[in-house]
Amino acid sequence: MSLTTTQISLCFQAYWSMWLENALGGLLFMGVHIGIAAFFLKKFIMKKAINYQPTSGTANRPFSPSEIHTIDDTNQDQMQRKPGSRGSSPRSDNSGSPEYMDDFANATLEQVNNVRVKYNVSPVNLSDQLSTIAQRWANHMAQTGKLEHSPAEMRSFGRQILGENYVSTFQTELTASKMVKKWMKERFSYQFGSNGRRETENFTQLIWRATQDIGVGRARSADGNWWYGVVVFDPPGNIANQYANNVPFIT
Repeated sequence: MSLTTTQISLCFQAYWSMWLENALGGLLFMGVHIGIAAFFLKKFIMKKAINYQPTSGTANRPFSPSEIHTIDDTNQDQMQRKPGSRGSSPRSDNSGSPEYMDDFANATLEQVNNVRVKYNVSPVNLSDQLSTIAQRWANHMAQTGKLEHSPAEMRSFGRQILGENYVSTFQTELTASKMVKKWMKERFSYQFGSNGRRETENFTQLIWRATQDIGVGRARSADGNWWYGVVVFDPPGNIANQYANNVPFIT
């Protein structure tokens, strides 16, 4: 007995419908069991976490949040601090010892005179009395975290107010070379033969012809991140209408 095309089609549809129904039933069965297994696994993990007792010592326990520090997080925190939060007193280490300060002062004197020689002006001398004044203000900036000129009364010397340059560095030791080079960058903005301006007064003070003596000071903030340098000048520079005679032009 042969089957017609219609009968074969009906048989195939019935078989396909039964197979699809069984397949969907199997998937549903598996899904239910997976859900039940996940539920009990979650309860088991939570129970283990509640009953967890850390072992003694630090080697086998998790780190606490206060123990987790990264270099990036630390640097970001330091950079976002307000100036007044850098420390209440200068850092006490060998950077403030008399021998260390003498080395820094002498190195600064050498750097300043090297610049002055290039501009054909007389070298200056290092004064202990002026260095005491400079050091006092460097200590003050390290305590307050504010980079600014000292009050005129602190620089009163004889009948005049001393000239003053200052600078700071962050997380890098302030050397005499770095300090003087930073001030020398201002020369690119100075118009020789004219009166100076605030943006170039460090450079013009460095090479001011009439200056004869300097004092040098340096201090470090209590947290060790900031360095402050101060140089005072006698006689002072940056006097209006005297630039042409005291700030020589070189080619």
